[in-house]
Amino acid sequence: MAEMTKDMYGAVGRLDNKTYYQRLGKTIVRTNTRPKNPKTEDQSLHRVLVKAVNKSYSKFKEICNHSFEDYNNAFECMNKFKKVNLKYLREHATTLLERGQELDLFYQFTPINSEKWTPFAAIISEGHLPAVSVGISAEEGHVAYVNAPGPTYADFVTAWGLQRGDMLTFFTVQKREGDYEVAYARLVLDPVYADGDAPMTIEIVDSQGNFPYSNRKNELNFSTFAFAGDRFNFVLGRGGDVVAAGIIVSREDMSGNWLRSNCQLVLNEAAFGPDLCSLAKAVEYSYKTTEINLESEYYLNNAD
Repeated sequence: MAEMTKDMYGAVGRLDNKTYYQRLGKTIVRTNTRPKNPKTEDQSLHRVLVKAVNKSYSKFKEICNHSFEDYNNAFECMNKFKKVNLKYLREHATTLLERGQELDLFYQFTPINSEKWTPFAAIISEGHLPAVSVGISAEEGHVAYVNAPGPTYADFVTAWGLQRGDMLTFFTVQKREGDYEVAYARLVLDPVYADGDAPMTIEIVDSQGNFPYSNRKNELNFSTFAFAGDRFNFVLGRGGDVVAAGIIVSREDMSGNWLRSNCQLVLNEAAFGPDLCSLAKAVEYSYKTTEINLESEYYLNNAD
C-alpha cells in the first residue's frame, strides 16, 4: 500500500493491477495480487476439507450460531465451528494416511468446483451437559431415533440425564428428490404431572398429555414424533429419508448462562446412495481445478 501524491487526490477505482480509494482525506493505492494457487495433492486435500466445513456451516448456521458453550455470539460460534471441524477432518485424514489406508474410506465430500452438498460427521455443539445419543434406522424409511427404556417422560429424562426446563434441539438432514434439506425443532421439557409419569411431552400438549398437539404440529416442525417399542422416533420438516441427525441439550444455569451438550452429526450412509463421494475422489477433482475464490484462500492460509 502507498500514499498518493497531492496531484492524484480524489482518485477512486481500479486501474490495471491497482485499486485507488479514499481514507481519512488521503488517497491510497493498493496493488492487487492473485492468491497463490498451488496444485499439490496436499493443498487440494486441504481445499476440499475447507470447502466441506464452510458449506456445512452455511447449512447448519441457524443451529450452530448458539450451540457452543461459553461462546456468546454468532461470529464466535462460526469461528469455533470452523476451527473444531477443520481440525477433526485433518486428524481423520491424517490418521488414515498414517495407517497406510486410502482416503476412499472417508466419505461425504464433493469436488471443490461442485455446487452439490452432502454432510460429513460435523461437530455441531460442544459443552458439559450429558449428550443424547442418536441413531438412524435403515428400516422404516430411514428415520432418526433415540433409545429409551419406556414411553414416559420419566423414562426418557432418567435415561439421558435431563431435567425439567431443558431445551432439546432436534435436527435432521433429509434427502428429498435428490436434494438435502436441513430441518430443526426446539422443545422445552415440561411434564404435565409433577410426579413425572406423563408421556414424553413439552409445553404444548393435548388434554391427555400427548404430543404433539395436532393444531400446532406444523409449527413445531415435526412430521414424526412417536415412541415405537424402546425407541423414540423423529423426522422433521416435510419428511424424507434421514441421512444425518442429532440432538443438542441446552440448559440455563442460575447465572443466566447457557450450558450445552456435545453433539456430532450421525450419518446414515445407506441413504446417500450414488451421491456418496470419497475424499480421495474429491481431492482428485480438486487437483484439476484451476480457480479458487478469495474467501476460501484467505481462510485456507489463516486457519488454526
